[in-house]
Amino acid sequence: MDASLRLEQKLVQKQIQKLSQVQITTLNYLAMGNEALRNEIYKAVSENPALEIVSEASSRRGSFTSGETYSTSFGNSASSDQYQQILENQQDYGETLQAHLIHQLNAMKISEAEHDLCTKLIYNLDKNGFYGSMLSPETFLPHKNPVAERELLEHCIKIVQSLDPLGTCCRTPEESLLIQAQLSENPDPLALFILDGHLDFLNPPDAQKISRKLIEFKKGLQKKAFADTSELDKLTLDEDTCATALKFILSLNPHPAQGYNSEAGVDTGRPDVVLIVTKENGPADDDYSRGLVSLNQDYHFQIKYASGALPEIRISPEFKMDKENIAKAQALINSLQYRESTIVMQGCAIVRAQKNFFLKGPGHLKVLTRRQIAQELGIHESTVSRTSAKNGSKYIQTEWGLFPAWYFFTSGVSNRDGSKTISSERIKQKIKEVLSEDENKNLSDQQLTELLNKKGAKIARRTVAKYRAQLGLKNSYKR
Repeated sequence: MDASLRLEQKLVQKQIQKLSQVQITTLNYLAMGNEALRNEIYKAVSENPALEIVSEASSRRGSFTSGETYSTSFGNSASSDQYQQILENQQDYGETLQAHLIHQLNAMKISEAEHDLCTKLIYNLDKNGFYGSMLSPETFLPHKNPVAERELLEHCIKIVQSLDPLGTCCRTPEESLLIQAQLSENPDPLALFILDGHLDFLNPPDAQKISRKLIEFKKGLQKKAFADTSELDKLTLDEDTCATALKFILSLNPHPAQGYNSEAGVDTGRPDVVLIVTKENGPADDDYSRGLVSLNQDYHFQIKYASGALPEIRISPEFKMDKENIAKAQALINSLQYRESTIVMQGCAIVRAQKNFFLKGPGHLKVLTRRQIAQELGIHESTVSRTSAKNGSKYIQTEWGLFPAWYFFTSGVSNRDGSKTISSERIKQKIKEVLSEDENKNLSDQQLTELLNKKGAKIARRTVAKYRAQLGLKNSYKR
């Protein structure tokens, strides 16, 4: 068969969309955290004479409350002033536990890495000052160098626990009592022994009965083969000693966050989006452009963009010479406004989708994907991903603590009959509840799986093991 080379001319029509440099910059700003964006803004102002700073950004380690500027409109627009007035009319709830701890943290001479991790731990505390119902502290580690990161985490937890009030950043009130005792100036040695896993001796809190229980416990230890010397062998266990230990224990506070405000309007130095729950007559419909999500006529959520961490800029009214610089300045302002509106709208959509969480707290998330949020807002899924990436710096401050934006996007498992999907966060909450019960402490992953299947969750053992590890819980051999 003869082979020949031919030259052919074809006409092909294609439609190709290319992003302009302005669009690329806008998307980059959307993915940036406040600190990186702040540096970009200051750099732009130093290079462009058409831009001027109206108000400086708050310090990275500073704190600011719900009265901070909402809008980044960079001008004296009537709509910005009107919305600012709405925010200023909110009730001032006073100092929160987070604000109190952050003020102390800022005065300490610690590294940037320690300050950043301590800040995340502080904002992860619930209204009682614990993290038992919140994200596991291990969640905030990048897991690039497990040994070094684990040491840093343990060090930072100790830093937060040592701040006033003593004993925050613990998993349970029992752990908090032990930490408070260990950090006190003159800890009672018998009290330390009782608090370290022997609180049952305090029931009832009677010195004579406590003494009798301790003596019987000591005899039981001595009868064991190859028994080592215990702490009790070094202590006097008479009634007077037990009365002193009991008095010391009762002087401790099992709820160190008592007296600190846990309402909305908390310190916003860290998150990019702040959620404020307002118990006032809400609008009849949602108004995402103003950051309002209506639940009913008596309740509505107000989503506030934490713009106080960024400098407020505008085009200088006195600069009229160079049109090119004015165009660049306007492009920067438009990009920042797009970032603000996109973050606020996504915050609104997340609140609307996960309203049970914002009303009831952890354990009430439902399955939610980034595609669902993108479809609701009419934007591309990648835009949602830029503001909720796991390695990003977008956080949402809630009444229940500080949560990364990605936390609200959850996968799920089917229930037994396949008619409903249960979110992974609810499964994790159930695992934590089951293992917190004394009779279930030694359950293996397989036993946990069987128990969850009986409760209606269709889940595999390897998935249970993964969720347990994400909660920072050890396996049955190490528990």
